[in-house]
Amino acid sequence: MNKKEFIKALKKETNYSENTCSIINDILENNFIIGKKNKEKIIAELENKLEITQVEANKIYNIVSCIITNEIKEKLKHPFKSKD
Repeated sequence: MNKKEFIKALKKETNYSENTCSIINDILENNFIIGKKNKEKIIAELENKLEITQVEANKIYNIVSCIITNEIKEKLKHPFKSKD
């Protein structure tokens, strides 16, 4: 999944604007998503940059995790599937 596809999937799941989804993507690109300390760091950055509550930031983190997990599962099921 490339950056544009990820932002499109995130926009669909969260109903946020493309600009907001780009900010979320930038935060995720600067941090490793796996790990408790990294999760806390990502949530804190989401709160600060998007000016949202911790509950909303946690919700965004969970949505992002689901998108990534589903993409990995799909890639494992169909490793030679064309992206076209």
